Amino acid sequence: FFFPSQLKSQSTLGVTGLLNSPTATMSADGTVKIGGNYLNSHMTPDTWQYNTFNYYVNITFLPFFEAALTSTAFKLRGSSKFNNVDRSVSVRFRLLKEHRLLPSLVVGSNDLLTSNRENYFSPDRGNKYFGMHYVAASKHFSVMDIRLGIHGAYNMLSSTKQTLHNPVSGGISINPQFARNLTLMAEYDTRDVNMGGSYLFFDTFYFQLFVQDFRYLSFGGHFILPLL
Repeated sequence: FFFPSQLKSQSTLGVTGLLNSPTATMSADGTVKIGGNYLNSHMTPDTWQYNTFNYYVNITFLPFFEAALTSTAFKLRGSSKFNNVDRSVSVRFRLLKEHRLLPSLVVGSNDLLTSNRENYFSPDRGNKYFGMHYVAASKHFSVMDIRLGIHGAYNMLSSTKQTLHNPVSGGISINPQFARNLTLMAEYDTRDVNMGGSYLFFDTFYFQLFVQDFRYLSFGGHFILPLL
């Protein structure tokens, strides 16, 4: 499963989803998330040839709309220290809420804006290292004592500085009955197969850890602050 470009998004970018693949799952209305991630160099675009970290604020202030602002640390050329950040804005709109017979449906965009004042949405100006549009669907089932989620997405680049030869990504999430705050995840993110898990402590702190391509470790977490 090798392709020259990989989908960079979702929980590694401070957005609700699997590990790197989009889903149609939404946080509850009035939810604020403040957190960050340690990212292995294989998890980031080629500009980062070293391990790095990001931090973000995410807010769902309408039942169908989520937005996030993420800053990813990088080193200016010739520097051995982190001395700048790349900022990206992500948005998600839910078109269809999950029903007994129908999946939920979300459209979203990561790294939506550029710093170019002539055209903030330009695909070939500015950096847009994480630029991606997508349509995602999710459906959950109860299987014995397990809540099983099936997720799939079709991804489209919003930057001419990247290439994407396989637009499809997806995966599964598993919530066992005996540990409802535990989520196990496996996904294909257009290049690699990733596996990991997350746990919600005291309904306030979310921690996740995963292995990309069964070799490269990344982890992160965020605090959940309800507005309502």
